[in-house]
Amino acid sequence: MSLLKALQKFAPKNNLVEDINSLLDGTISLHWVKAHIGVAGNEVADKAAKAASDRPSVDIHLGIPERSLKTSIRHLLLREWQDRWKDDNAKGRFTFNIFPEVKTNRCIDNPQLSQVVTNHGLCPYYLKKFNLRECNCRCGEDVDDDILHYIFRCPLLDSQRSLIRPGQSVLQILQDKHRTKEVKSLLSFLFLHQQDIFEQDPEDIS
Repeated sequence: MSLLKALQKFAPKNNLVEDINSLLDGTISLHWVKAHIGVAGNEVADKAAKAASDRPSVDIHLGIPERSLKTSIRHLLLREWQDRWKDDNAKGRFTFNIFPEVKTNRCIDNPQLSQVVTNHGLCPYYLKKFNLRECNCRCGEDVDDDILHYIFRCPLLDSQRSLIRPGQSVLQILQDKHRTKEVKSLLSFLFLHQQDIFEQDPEDIS
């Protein structure tokens, strides 16, 4: 029933529902019927489904090796994932600009580095976006005051930088263990000295 309701929507959000709609093309009608009411086809399908679930293993042979099938499915899913990731209307465009190609291996295993690649973390941009705190950077040199401001540009953190320079990419930093260590140190310093670095909006002070 829920599937039929989804198919009736003018603009379904689920890609699978959109695919089914395109296949229907007005030539097939779908109807919901209550189970076990004497509809021959429905009862046959129900019995077949129950019989299949009782079998110890799958006995349908597709004519191709299992490994080849898994590889094909994996490639198909990766292509679909990549297509969705490239969608300009999708969320995560900040992260997309750092990692435009999808991969199955984990590239970030540290909470501080996750802040860097998502622009989510202890910075005025994030705090204001989610209505957590109204504040700005005391340096006054950047409008956004996002996480990259503190990694690359904020003069209040100049003393904490030795390897990181403006013009470097986030990916370059993540691929260098020494720069990565410096990023972690920068964000730790920012956390410990946030009261000295963030200037709270006077209207937000009770």
